[in-house]
Amino acid sequence: MHTKKTLASSLLVMLSAAVLAAPAAHAGSGAEVSASAGFANMYLWRGIDLGDGDAAISGDLKVKHGSGAYAGVWASSGDANWGTEYDLYAGWGGKVGALDVDASLWTYAYPDKDDTVDGNIAPGELVDGVVSVGSGPVNVTLYEALEGDDENEYRYITAKYTKDKYSAMYGQHMYDEGASPGHIQLGYQYNDNLSFAVSQFVVDNEEVDDNPKVLVSYSIPLTK
Repeated sequence: MHTKKTLASSLLVMLSAAVLAAPAAHAGSGAEVSASAGFANMYLWRGIDLGDGDAAISGDLKVKHGSGAYAGVWASSGDANWGTEYDLYAGWGGKVGALDVDASLWTYAYPDKDDTVDGNIAPGELVDGVVSVGSGPVNVTLYEALEGDDENEYRYITAKYTKDKYSAMYGQHMYDEGASPGHIQLGYQYNDNLSFAVSQFVVDNEEVDDNPKVLVSYSIPLTK
């Protein structure tokens, strides 16, 4: 676990530098800024409704360079227990041979988290490394917890197939100890703004709600 923490700390330095350098990058050639706002009937996270049925509002600001490097911030009205959330991320995406590859680092912050429950969570306390590899309609993504999970090491992996406006995904939560719940999620992208999804846990334990979740989300681009 010490190795993971050292790696996470090093990557966080790189992430912070990338985010701080983003405005400067935009001033040069080969970089573009994009922003969007979104609304959803629930905060569906890896098959789990973190909002306990409440709707969620989110926003994203991203800077991407022509080389494939990118950095940004994503914010949401948050989950029912930890409150407002914002995430900082940086990574690279592009072709490696015939494969579509994307590697990024995400850190999650909850400034409004109740102080009586371990206190607020600042950037760097929760960190995921994310690696995605795809070919054609098939994509596999690994989310590896690098920081913030000392007691029970955790990872999440998805396998997704996309055909036109339709998608089918299997997501598996994986813990070093205890049961590992898995879910199936079917999606439909009606247009560039409106999408629908249904998620159902099929490998569960007592800690997950195995009722089907129906997600309706709408996004609005704020930049052209």
